[in-house]
Amino acid sequence: MLNRQLVRRLPLNRHGRIFGIGDVHGAFDLVIEGMKAVQFDRRVDLLLSVGDLIDRGKGSHRVAKFLDQPYVHAVAGNHEDELRKLYANGEPPEEVLRWAARHNGFGWWLDTDKATRQAILNAIRDLPIAIEIETTRGSVGIVHAEVPIGMSWQQFTANIEAGDERTTHSALWGESRIKQRDQSGVAGIGRVFVGHRIQWKGMQRLGNVYAMDTGATFAEISPAECPEARLTFANLEMATLKLSEPPRNPGRVDHRDGAIPSKPFGAYARPAVS
Repeated sequence: MLNRQLVRRLPLNRHGRIFGIGDVHGAFDLVIEGMKAVQFDRRVDLLLSVGDLIDRGKGSHRVAKFLDQPYVHAVAGNHEDELRKLYANGEPPEEVLRWAARHNGFGWWLDTDKATRQAILNAIRDLPIAIEIETTRGSVGIVHAEVPIGMSWQQFTANIEAGDERTTHSALWGESRIKQRDQSGVAGIGRVFVGHRIQWKGMQRLGNVYAMDTGATFAEISPAECPEARLTFANLEMATLKLSEPPRNPGRVDHRDGAIPSKPFGAYARPAVS
């Protein structure tokens, strides 16, 4: 934990594409569907996750193997953070685990063997709070919930690296920007992709912020009750118009790929509040 990199910075991917996925919550079969749909090349393409890979879904136990793939980069979501904290001081008592299992779809953990549990804990322990990656069009940020309204990306990452609790809480749990439909965006970066709060009508753009949790796990566990649920699987460098349009793909995965414009990302963010 002492060496945890709270902000992970990735260089330009010169030989492949950069895709992002919304909250998975154990629905890894949908991730595989998305990879097949866009003809994902494991040798050169990258796959970035906004976190909340676990809980609720039946495939949550597969998270360690997923995170072990060299093309995968993920931030911690609040669900990974809660599991990490549960084991911060060693193995918790059984009654604590059973209490936790009654909340947030954590019951799968009780059915997971000890070796797999340890592999998962090792995999999520050092997940960063934010990712920043360079692209041919500008920089892209990944965070689970939100960058506080009015805060620049540079101030946000500085606060995260300094261990600021309020900013970290916003990164993992914040909902103000989405609830208010705030269009101010995040200054100091080309685009930011977030998850955490389900967008039933498909990925939503708020300024230069894209909310891409579209309820993937419900497409698996309750498709009849949640017919709009899907996994969003998108090329993060695509034209704004293509990323902003409603889902057009029938089925459980909204996969988006296409030509990458040669010009930089558009200026969709207002100046940060000083």
